[in-house]
Amino acid sequence: MPGRPVSANSSTVAAQVEAEGVLEILHQDFPHSGRYLYFLKMPDGTRVPLHFKSRPPTNLLTGDYVRVHGQPSGGTIMLDSGGTSVTTTSKTTSSTAPLPNTFGAQSTLVILVNFQDAPANEPYTVADAQSVVFGTTSSFFLENSYQQTWLTGDVVGWYTLPLSSTTCDASSIASYAQFAASSSGVDLSAYTHYVYAFPQNNACGWAGSSYIGGSPSQSWINGNSLDVHTIDHELGHAFGLWHSHLLDCGTSSTIGSNCTINEYGDILDTMGAPQPASPHYNAFQKERLGWLNAGASPSIATVQTSGTYTINTYETGGSGPNALKILKSIDPTTGAKTWYYVEARQAVGFDAFLANGTCEPCYTQNETDGVLVHVGTDGNGNSGDLLDMTPATPTYYWWFDPSLVVGQSFADPAAGVTMTTASVTSTEATVTVQFAAAVTVTTNQQTYSRGQTVSATATATFGGSPVAKAVVSFAITKANGSVVTGTATTGSNGTAVYSLKLRKNDPAGTYQASAAATINATPRSAATNFTVQ
Repeated sequence: MPGRPVSANSSTVAAQVEAEGVLEILHQDFPHSGRYLYFLKMPDGTRVPLHFKSRPPTNLLTGDYVRVHGQPSGGTIMLDSGGTSVTTTSKTTSSTAPLPNTFGAQSTLVILVNFQDAPANEPYTVADAQSVVFGTTSSFFLENSYQQTWLTGDVVGWYTLPLSSTTCDASSIASYAQFAASSSGVDLSAYTHYVYAFPQNNACGWAGSSYIGGSPSQSWINGNSLDVHTIDHELGHAFGLWHSHLLDCGTSSTIGSNCTINEYGDILDTMGAPQPASPHYNAFQKERLGWLNAGASPSIATVQTSGTYTINTYETGGSGPNALKILKSIDPTTGAKTWYYVEARQAVGFDAFLANGTCEPCYTQNETDGVLVHVGTDGNGNSGDLLDMTPATPTYYWWFDPSLVVGQSFADPAAGVTMTTASVTSTEATVTVQFAAAVTVTTNQQTYSRGQTVSATATATFGGSPVAKAVVSFAITKANGSVVTGTATTGSNGTAVYSLKLRKNDPAGTYQASAAATINATPRSAATNFTVQ
């Protein structure tokens, strides 16, 4: 195993290794699921699989130079969470800068290949591929980027690879395809994106696969026809995008603490569920690409005061704003900001399919009758979630009525913000945003033993922004009803901390930690429970 061993604290802990090289993040899109694979490409060319026990890094791209430290296991390096087991000197970790190489002509090489057990299998022509990739797909990127990004390049092949269609080895397909193209006189260095397309290979199982970023990027298209959505989706990965999800909080809530992430649940984004057409990428994704809120791109209005705001129809160009951005929360440990993104979709261009229902069956369809709301976190490319503003309505497989329609309001008490859709036309939408004060409280654990210290953290915000110098009154109510109180003052990050050491004779059971503060002359309070064993 490459790397150098580091000391272990006991004989029961496996020896650890440190290794460095180029990170590779590969995604495989199966019909109703997907998976991410991680590799470390060593300086000698060796590729070592990486397995994260939890929270793989979502602020990095393929091609970033990293150092990892973990435990070797059968040729794989086992790692803890990405933030503690991977360090990097690359520049793609910025929480605000657009992803690299997302503007202008994108030089793309499409290599058509088949397999030695079916050398005559050429289910579509070079001309077909040329039309789909450099016609329809290029138009998709041109429209999404507001005329700033498009595809140029060539289609070559067909080449028969010395591989069987009964096996699936994406790395070998890529290597042999590049060798075949180079041998026929193709200058591979002239392209920044490689796309390998081949007839249906059931051994692979996935319809498409791609690295997340990379220079050159690499994508694989598996099928007897060139599906436009699949190509748009995989090239989205190649640009550096992760998936667009849906936050599913059940039938009674839009947000909450008991929610699940539906990986492909955003049916209104090509990085989500497949559609007959390819919907636009959402505002969180476009901001990451620089196609919103950067350079000559339409703007996103960051809302910080109460008022009524107008946004353009999302699919159209101009100076903007084409979306609103409203602070939801700030992580007290990392400082990462999570935002609400608000956009107004209409049946325009590649979103024309919104003019009629495509679900089976459609109970309702309200995408063009209001605004869509997503959440996304700075520096976390895998955090883009669509919110369902009508959670009580029945659904069939995907969510087709997620909009906040005219006259409807959505409130987030923890963030101290309420948004209401005031009007929607074919060219714009207006949204009223009202800010309020808020206090939240959390404890550093859910369960304690006697003798441990409870650390309660209160966060004071106004309109999602932290409030400094607020005096917070804490109260810890024990399982027997007795109360211990204390005060603390919030710092510049809006947080205040109160600690209580549990005594040996404290009762077991459920305790409550509460916090109260007056913010902008408005009293606010919050509480949370924890258990003492």
